[in-house]
Amino acid sequence: MGTVLSFDPVLPSPHPPDAAGETKRVCHHRWPVRMHKVRRWYSHRQEHRMIWRGPYIKGPADAPMMAGEKAYLVDA
Repeated sequence: MGTVLSFDPVLPSPHPPDAAGETKRVCHHRWPVRMHKVRRWYSHRQEHRMIWRGPYIKGPADAPMMAGEKAYLVDA
């Protein structure tokens, strides 16, 4: 038996854009983030270095934890 994924249509953000023309994301739940590599900029050395971040919980502290093992965001 397969897994059924349902995605909502992409709707415009209900939040007005800021001065730079970008909309602010509002999270309504929390979710776990796995450990991952990022390139961090060190200005005093003028170079990027690879560091590891995580694992941690992302999202507002007062929001409910998202159920399930994985969450997918699909952008059109």
